[in-house]
Amino acid sequence: MSADVGDRITLHANSVDAPDRTGTIVGILGSDGPPYRVRFDNGDETILTPGPDATIAAPTVSERVGQAAEAAGEKATALAEEARATAEDVTGRAARAVADTASKLAERFQK
Repeated sequence: MSADVGDRITLHANSVDAPDRTGTIVGILGSDGPPYRVRFDNGDETILTPGPDATIAAPTVSERVGQAAEAAGEKATALAEEARATAEDVTGRAARAVADTASKLAERFQK
């Protein structure tokens, strides 16, 4: 069973009282197929090799757009966090440099 990242996978239940599980393939761990890393719609993530009770379908165009938007949002969040950390580091270094300079000036004036 072949799949691509972004494809939807449904694990059909083996009994009437259990619901089907549906998720998105977020990683392909084999060289040319299973096992797959799957993020289910409820947020759980697991590694699995689909059995005969699984179906895989390529996402629709609107689902692909949603996946791209989600990935872009995650990337933007990561970049914003990195920029904030860099700004805090630069601000901290600048504040330390100003404090050191002020301390040296204060020592000179005391002499």
